[in-house]
Amino acid sequence: MNVVGQGTDRVRLPLVKRMTISHFSLYRNRSENVVPFDRRVFCLAGANGLGKSTFLAILNYSITGAVAQPDVKVLSLAEYFKKSKGYVLDYFTGRVTEADREIAEVTIEFALGEYSYTVTRGMFYPTELRSLSITGPGVNVHREADLEDSAGGQDIHEEYVSYILEHTGLAQFEQLVYLQHFLVTFDERRHLLFWDPEVARFALFLVFGMDTARADKVGEWQRKADRLESQARNAQYQATSARSQMQDLLTRAGGDVDVDTDLEGEHRRLSTERDEAAGRVEEKLAQEKDQRLQVGIAAAEHHALTIEYNRAFSARSATHTSAAENSTILRLLHEHHCGICGAEDVASIDEVSALIEQDICPLCRTANSDSNDSDDFGVLRELDVQLQASNSRLSDGQKALDRSTRELEEARQELSAVSKKLQDFEQVHSEWLLDQSSRSGVSKVVQQLEAERLNAIDRRDDFRRKRDEFYALMEPVKQELAERYTEAEVEFLPRFQTLARAFLGLDLHCELDKKARGPELVVTINNQKRREQNQLSESQRYFIDIALRMALTEYMIGPGGSACLLIDTPEGSLDIAYEARAGEMFGEFVTRGNRIIMTANLNSNRLVLELANVCRRDLMHVERMTNWSVLSEVQAQSENLFDKSYEDIQVSLDGMLL
Repeated sequence: MNVVGQGTDRVRLPLVKRMTISHFSLYRNRSENVVPFDRRVFCLAGANGLGKSTFLAILNYSITGAVAQPDVKVLSLAEYFKKSKGYVLDYFTGRVTEADREIAEVTIEFALGEYSYTVTRGMFYPTELRSLSITGPGVNVHREADLEDSAGGQDIHEEYVSYILEHTGLAQFEQLVYLQHFLVTFDERRHLLFWDPEVARFALFLVFGMDTARADKVGEWQRKADRLESQARNAQYQATSARSQMQDLLTRAGGDVDVDTDLEGEHRRLSTERDEAAGRVEEKLAQEKDQRLQVGIAAAEHHALTIEYNRAFSARSATHTSAAENSTILRLLHEHHCGICGAEDVASIDEVSALIEQDICPLCRTANSDSNDSDDFGVLRELDVQLQASNSRLSDGQKALDRSTRELEEARQELSAVSKKLQDFEQVHSEWLLDQSSRSGVSKVVQQLEAERLNAIDRRDDFRRKRDEFYALMEPVKQELAERYTEAEVEFLPRFQTLARAFLGLDLHCELDKKARGPELVVTINNQKRREQNQLSESQRYFIDIALRMALTEYMIGPGGSACLLIDTPEGSLDIAYEARAGEMFGEFVTRGNRIIMTANLNSNRLVLELANVCRRDLMHVERMTNWSVLSEVQAQSENLFDKSYEDIQVSLDGMLL
């Protein structure tokens, strides 16, 4: 069973080599577009409306058989995959004419580790393959199906899915679809991992070392817990509504009813006590959840410090011993036996003793230094102080949690006791209550509303009990994720900080926040947490999120692999101060051995020019998309401007400053 991000069992993602698009009507200047991805950066540059975003959609479709649908909530991976397959027909209709509908297809060539894939799909057949070729160690697959052979095409697709799961290390094909659409692709949907917890949740489980099958199970548990919480809120609303209607009826009928003030006051007092006790239960429940979160954070911090202390202690223990502790020297001093030449009864050892007393090695006459030992002990002492403080925080947090748990239980017992008193009162004085209602003519309505209220409360409590069962299933998984994230920070966080700082020019930090509904990543800039999108400008949040995707994908694939991001560049959000810095960030990612397939407008923006200056022709290819399609009248009138922009990019690729 593969565990993502642990040891050598990293997830592998497709590294595309070539794509051939045939009879795609939108690109009508060419019946066939052969697009090689033989350099680290492929930039498809063109004007608006020529199909740049469509190009990335085709690339993902060729691998997954799915097209990302805009504004779809990721409630489950299986449900998302089903909707994105169904969206294929709507997406390509209009981009492909009826005449080309049956023959339009795409062929993708990509690598998964040591394995080479060539896959051909029809544009309107997401669950079929027209051909499949896989070669690599122990694998030599070549399959083809006729256009009319739908069953054969489906069989080939199933074989493709089986092999690709084995070679990626994923548990389900839906996980590959999700990673392609939401992690490695930043497209015109502009989903943001930092500020979209529903989307980010699955990525965190997949990237930071969770069993991939278990990660999918957590998504199912979370979805069920969310549904139960929604049902509980609905039931609470129904109970509140029924109670409000009862009070309104009794208030309006009060003028026509003789009231026993003693019984009325007692009933009102008990009802008020019950409502107040219910409020205290909700308050104590919230406090207990907050304390449990703090204990989790303190435990993760303590775990990380323990790992660091153990590493430092191991390194200290591995250092050399002094000459006075050497067994050969000790035998010479005490037994007058030389362990080097074998001489017995050595007469004079005074010189050796004198050197030892001066802490000088008697063999090489080198003075020993304990500076390194002092440094090591200093590090250990500092870590020990931090561990003690962390342990104190963890202990205090656990005590606070225990206290909150006791107070919650006491509040529940108090609620149970006062509810019992109210119930007993209403049973003893049921005739009085009935008389109060009957005299006003609303007895049956009040009884019905009270029954509805009690039923709604019972359903609410049952929903929340079942919800808490799913939360209990998720808790150890979330705790494990927090621990794995802490271990991964050493490798992942510096990558993210370097990339984001290249764009923003500020110090950033990223931490895992273990929310009740699931974990989410929080970005901190200049020691201030930015939990809301509106706390950053549009360009800042777009490119910081792209930096996060770069770092996550690098970490997930691991050393020796090459991450590849698909980016529909949001250059329209950039002001002139950040255009060049965005290009520097992309360049930093590429020079670390990774790849980018991107789209950009053919204009004079500094992002593409800066990236071209960094990569040059050896690493970057710019494809002019204005040659693919027939230009509109407005575009044709501006073709000389496109020519100038393209020439400027070519100059940058040649390393000549403009």
